[in-house]
Amino acid sequence: MREDVTQRSPSEVFITQYVPMELFGFTSGDQTLVFNLQGGTVIGDLPAYEAFSLGGGSSVRGYQSGEVGAGRSYLQATAEYRFPVFTWLGGRIFADYATDLGSGDTVTGEPGEVRDKPGSGLGYGVGVRVRSPFGPVQVDFGLNDQGDSQVHLGVGERF
Repeated sequence: MREDVTQRSPSEVFITQYVPMELFGFTSGDQTLVFNLQGGTVIGDLPAYEAFSLGGGSSVRGYQSGEVGAGRSYLQATAEYRFPVFTWLGGRIFADYATDLGSGDTVTGEPGEVRDKPGSGLGYGVGVRVRSPFGPVQVDFGLNDQGDSQVHLGVGERF
C-alpha cells in the first residue's frame, strides 16, 4: 500500500492512496484501487481567471473542462480501479465527484452563476491506457449526473 501527500501551493492539498488488489483473475500486471482526494481554498482577492475550475479530464470526467463550476474553494474525490488487459494495454473503471462548496458566487463576476453551472457534479465511466514511446496515452469515456457524456484523451497519468 502506498500513500502520497502533496502540498502543491498554500491553498491546495492532494492526497492519493494506492491499494493493490486482485478482483479479477488477470495473469500479468498490477491491479490497483486508487483513491484521490483534493481540496483547496483562496483567502483574499480572487480574480475570476484564478478560480478553481471543476470538470473535465483532470477533474470530473463526463463533463467538459470547467463545466461543473468555478469557485473560491473546492473539494474533489476520485475512486478508480486500474487493471491490465495486455502488457501494453490497461483498463480502468472510475467515479469522480467535485463541488465548489457553494463558493461560486464569491468569485468576481460570478462566472459559474452566469453560465448556469451546477457547482457540483458526479461522473463515472471506463477508460483504457496504452503504453507508448511518449508515455501512457489514456482515453476515458465518462457519463455525468446531468445525463451527458464526454470522451477525454490525455497523455500521462492524473495521479
